[in-house]
Amino acid sequence: MSDERLDGDRPTLEHETLTHAGLYDPDAPDAVARLALLEYLLGLGLSVPELVQADDEQRILSVAALNRLRPEGERLTLSEVAARADVDESTAARLWRAAGFPDPRRHERRFSGRDVEMFEFFRLMRAVVGAERVVQLVRIIGSATASMAETETALLRSAVEAPLADTQSYVKIAMSYVAMVTEMFPRLSSAADTLHRHHLDTIGRRYSDAGASPSRTNTVDLAIGFADLSGYTSLSGRLDADALIAVIDAFETIAFDVIAGAGANVVKRIGDAVMFMTPAPGVACDLALDLVDAAAADAQLPPLRVGLAFGPVIVRAGDVYGPFVNLAARLCATAAPGNIVVTAQIEGRLGRLTDRYRFIGPEHLTLAGFAERVPAFCVERIA
Repeated sequence: MSDERLDGDRPTLEHETLTHAGLYDPDAPDAVARLALLEYLLGLGLSVPELVQADDEQRILSVAALNRLRPEGERLTLSEVAARADVDESTAARLWRAAGFPDPRRHERRFSGRDVEMFEFFRLMRAVVGAERVVQLVRIIGSATASMAETETALLRSAVEAPLADTQSYVKIAMSYVAMVTEMFPRLSSAADTLHRHHLDTIGRRYSDAGASPSRTNTVDLAIGFADLSGYTSLSGRLDADALIAVIDAFETIAFDVIAGAGANVVKRIGDAVMFMTPAPGVACDLALDLVDAAAADAQLPPLRVGLAFGPVIVRAGDVYGPFVNLAARLCATAAPGNIVVTAQIEGRLGRLTDRYRFIGPEHLTLAGFAERVPAFCVERIA
């Protein structure tokens, strides 16, 4: 690329085409960077109409990377995919919605042979576990992969695009996105597969540890915990975006590290709270105490509070359900900052360990959703 072309002193037919299409303004403050970006994208094989559409949709910096997400080969409609996968079209549409996507237009060719393979897999799974369970599985896969994609996109926008955009390094941004898709994405998919296998092994061991017999409802005796930051709503209203992100990052780091380190599992994050589970009430108590101590040691975090309950819960679609789940959440909501409130069932199992825990109570609590007052204890660690 010559300096004359960058400076715009000698307009070419290509420049005139870009200008006429509304893609390039030689008098704009970022004209040089903009022209370099357009020439880079054209060099990758994108057409002017594709660039116009991408510009209208405000994805001119990522259009080359997004195009490379699409596998090479024949483009198919959902109807064609369903026929090749031997799946009823209405079933294919239902599964597509379950994965988190709107219905494609009737003649929209957004699918490929990889989609055929995916729907064939869903058909085979239906023969094993039934149609409704397959829909449930697709919902979970769709939700998990959507969270991955959301995290990846936000990370690139904040850590790559924003700093480079300030210096008008548009080509570097586009090149970075392309490199992520072509070089890093395949390795990310491999890493996700590896972690998936590790989690299957770990969760299988959890059922063994709990001594849980298979049941149609998949009911298991588990300790369920909720931990949240006291006064988070007020705090978030006083902090700017950078400070709030620092608080969220610190809380997530502590919560995930402590829970995983104890051999328990994070069920989900819920705003300023985290929900966890383990077959062992003692593990739940120990990690709850560690969570509270770790938060207290971090000056930027408000005190943590935790609620714990133990009993039969339904494990379904990556989540847990039942009265003991609700009870743990209610106990967390009633706990004072820095306190851990547990049920009588947990105190009954661990109260004899007087060299490890001190249980204070019981206090009979009136909790929303529970007809009778619930006996509860505060737990402390014996120094």
